[in-house]
Amino acid sequence: MSLGAFGRLSAVFAPAIVVAACALPASDARFSERLPDRDTFPEVAQVLVRHCGTLDCHGTRARNLRLYGNEGLRWAATDQPLSPPCTTADEIEQDYISVVGLEPEVMSEVVTVDGADPERLTLVRKALELEHHKGGAALHAGDDADRCLRSWLAMQTDQAACLRALPATKCFAQP
Repeated sequence: MSLGAFGRLSAVFAPAIVVAACALPASDARFSERLPDRDTFPEVAQVLVRHCGTLDCHGTRARNLRLYGNEGLRWAATDQPLSPPCTTADEIEQDYISVVGLEPEVMSEVVTVDGADPERLTLVRKALELEHHKGGAALHAGDDADRCLRSWLAMQTDQAACLRALPATKCFAQP
């Protein structure tokens, strides 16, 4: 086969190969997410804000995990750290979107499968520094903050652990 014929043949089949490589998955193979409970997230959000949401960590717009809250980055342009003193409902909503949006497929598997290892999530691995984390260990295995996060992922939020992981404030009363 001459080089010219090969070129013409390639020009004919190349688009078909590209189309086949970019084919959509079957309709029954689509991802169906299952997310942790939004209703019990406010205490979890505040634990994350407290441990990870300072302005030099995830309380910045430059991070893929972006945490808004009373101790760092605020959702409303007019708010400042600790003014207003409590994390707002809008900030909690943005934190929820950020957390569940990091690895939605893995998050869904961890939430859906009984006993699935939450350490499959980068969020958990980095917080415990099981994977390199520039900020070091933000949580410690077995402490109240770790129990709070893991119980939320297991759809059985230990709100008492979440509250114990926070300082006593007018925003969150201790159990």
